[in-house]
Amino acid sequence: MNSRKGKHPAGFRPSRRRGHEDDSRDLHRQAGRDRGQRIIYVACEGEQTEPDYLDYLNERFGCGTDDRKPFLIHAVWEKNGLLPLQTVAKVKQRADDCEAWVLFDRDGTDRDADIERAVRAAAKAQVELAFSHPSFDLWLLLHFRSVSGAQHGSSKLIVEKLRRATTSGEFHDYDKRNNKSIGEDRKKALFGNEATAVRNARALVGQCEHGACKASNAEHRFVPRNRETAWTPAQWSGRSGHADHCPILGRDPSTDVWRLLVSLGIVR
Repeated sequence: MNSRKGKHPAGFRPSRRRGHEDDSRDLHRQAGRDRGQRIIYVACEGEQTEPDYLDYLNERFGCGTDDRKPFLIHAVWEKNGLLPLQTVAKVKQRADDCEAWVLFDRDGTDRDADIERAVRAAAKAQVELAFSHPSFDLWLLLHFRSVSGAQHGSSKLIVEKLRRATTSGEFHDYDKRNNKSIGEDRKKALFGNEATAVRNARALVGQCEHGACKASNAEHRFVPRNRETAWTPAQWSGRSGHADHCPILGRDPSTDVWRLLVSLGIVR
């Protein structure tokens, strides 16, 4: 889990770490007036890395282009982090009927039951899943290089490779002394590599040992959260391109964060 103690208020981050729970309703109303802007609520397991990354997406891509709709991501998080099932509950609470996503990781085997409960809850509420196995650190690494081989729930090798991933050393001290933030230097290192990250993440779907998983089968269309259509947990987690009968805990390594970028139009 990408979480560490910080000085910032917990709960709500609309962009650049400024938001908190008290102003979320006003932000929601203001955003709703701009019908051209896509509003997305994303609950994060970690309190640092993932919200920083969502800030980065807002800053670099949120204004949109001639052929891509502007968007605003509201990051939902808690000090000391959330468990997977808690991310679903939090984003349901904050997003109401708006588009909602959750970011959470496999990490260790002690979380397996909670992850399965989170997938069931997300399918029922039509909250999009961005699950990473073993961790969100994999998604960062994929901006710079491909990855293969099972990680068995451990991020140790992923983090070691991430520290060596850039020649300028922006990530050389990543996860040392709890330094998992994505500051300006790291944002600059990531920028421009989004297509590489998506390509590498899509390749992992095809490499899944299950054998029937294909990134070309992934679905990116927005599913309105009207709850009129019933999705099984397998069908919902299969929107990532993994086969419906491919257990989510067996997708090692993998990350579904690429679907968020494709959904936003950042990468085609």
